[in-house]
Amino acid sequence: MKKEYWINVKHVDNRLVIFLNGETVWDSGIVRNDPELDEYINITDYLIQHIDHSIELIFEGFNDTYNSDDSVPQLNPWHFHYRVFTRVTDATGKLLAEEDMLAPYNEKHLSNPNIRAINNCYLIVRTDNQFKVISNSLSQQFYN
Repeated sequence: MKKEYWINVKHVDNRLVIFLNGETVWDSGIVRNDPELDEYINITDYLIQHIDHSIELIFEGFNDTYNSDDSVPQLNPWHFHYRVFTRVTDATGKLLAEEDMLAPYNEKHLSNPNIRAINNCYLIVRTDNQFKVISNSLSQQFYN
């Protein structure tokens, strides 16, 4: 059996950057009009490299301006939808199980442009022969 750790990004409206201990592992760039995505990012090797230390997994979502005219105040939409999970396969690659490591994140709001819309930080450690999330801090900026 083989156990892997994955991130699946489903939606990005604006920009999402994923960091592991400060290192960028994925950057959507600026994405407009909230397209349906299905990006898979394998983070197994990185987690194994840092097996003896706590690991910080950070999702930073940015609400960047779509145009260069900053004189017109307007709200921009942002939508970030991702899932962090484990996948267990057999020797032939057949999927045996998938399990979420944390609750999937799926939020869509409006906010002022040119801000960090989300900062979602998870602390991961290796216990009982598997990686687990032991804490989470989330900040979001949106217009009410």
